[in-house]
Amino acid sequence: MQIGTFVHYSTKGICQVREIETMKFSSETKDYYVLVPVFDRNSKYYVPTDYDPQRIKIRSAIAPAMVEELMGYAKTCQPYEWVSNAHERKAKTEEILHSSDHKRILRLIKTLRCHEEHQKQIGKKLYLSDAKALRSALHIISDEFAFVRGEDPKTVAAYLEAV
Repeated sequence: MQIGTFVHYSTKGICQVREIETMKFSSETKDYYVLVPVFDRNSKYYVPTDYDPQRIKIRSAIAPAMVEELMGYAKTCQPYEWVSNAHERKAKTEEILHSSDHKRILRLIKTLRCHEEHQKQIGKKLYLSDAKALRSALHIISDEFAFVRGEDPKTVAAYLEAV
């Protein structure tokens, strides 16, 4: 990673690599990338420069053509089969959110939206953990799509609400 570049950091969204900072914890001194989210300049994330890419997901932002392709996919993708067991569903949801796989995350959004609509029809709401997962999924997708398209994340989120 180069200072000044923009990267997608796991579930945190698009961040700019601001600097490398040396920090000391206990008796260990390490270098850390300082990542600042594009749409939340008040936050900072510190990632060791020797991070394990199997555990910490950092990648380049996607190309504009891919955003358009994924927007089309969002309209036509099928929701996942609903997992009734809340613990199994939460584990599966977390795995999808951390996968950095746009298509899987879009399907998750569709799944949660469909279930939310079903719950409304019977006078209920989403479980709190499902609502949180939906917000996280929308954040991951809308931040990156908005960054690539030069739009406000709320515009992209509104589009995804309608899909």
